Amino acid sequence: MAKIQVCDISFSYDKETNAVEHVSFQIEAGSYTTIIGHNGSGKSTIAKLLIDLLEKDSGSIIVDGMELNDENIYTIRDKIGIVFQNPDNQFIGATVADDIAFGLENHQVASEAMEQIIQTYAKRVNMSRYLLSEPTHLSGGQKQRVAIAGVLAMAPQIMIFDEATSMLDPQGKAEINEMIQSIHRETGMTIISITHDIEEVSHSDHVIVMDQGHIVMDGKPEDILLREKELVALKLDIPFALKFTKGLQRKGISCRLCTTMEGAVEEVCRLHSKN
Repeated sequence: MAKIQVCDISFSYDKETNAVEHVSFQIEAGSYTTIIGHNGSGKSTIAKLLIDLLEKDSGSIIVDGMELNDENIYTIRDKIGIVFQNPDNQFIGATVADDIAFGLENHQVASEAMEQIIQTYAKRVNMSRYLLSEPTHLSGGQKQRVAIAGVLAMAPQIMIFDEATSMLDPQGKAEINEMIQSIHRETGMTIISITHDIEEVSHSDHVIVMDQGHIVMDGKPEDILLREKELVALKLDIPFALKFTKGLQRKGISCRLCTTMEGAVEEVCRLHSKN
């Protein structure tokens, strides 16, 4: 069942050139969708249009059967949480606990219930011992964990990650990606990740590839990621696991192509057991 339907939307920042042009797609309830593309492809614009931070010029966005408009905007926003590229832009409070509490206070959650919610989601992102710390003293990965906790505390049905790992080092990026995957596995929440990270794409259910404001590919990662020439032409990459298994084939080793490291390891173990 479609959780989100985007129907023929267009948007221009300067009213001359469209950043997004006649874009249509749908996102199934409970799915993990990645939207990829090089800088300027329109992918982050899509994220902002989905929560009406930008107002589309034409077309329609439907969430849970409701069209995103002035009448339904707050009902729809209550269903959607978003984590941005730079967590510093989302910090309001003097401590980690204050930051997680901020959205709860805006939704008038009773103070006696708030403490337990803060503890629950701080623990969920492994930040319990930092609750009294100032956010400015945290690492980039820790800051992003706090931003995620603040959104999770609001119990959204949909989470959007807008380049949430792009400012992190490789270790921080891997940790946050694993956390996003874990959230999806454990909650069944609908997740949309705007990303450059092709390794994250390989772990999603659905991938949308954008270029110059248009969707140029839309499908399952295992199908899209095999289209190497097209991805390279779009200045994108393919996962290391796919490069590795293609390399084995070039060496004359009969193996299946894999888009995830888990699949590649499984394939190597299979080959080893045969020999």
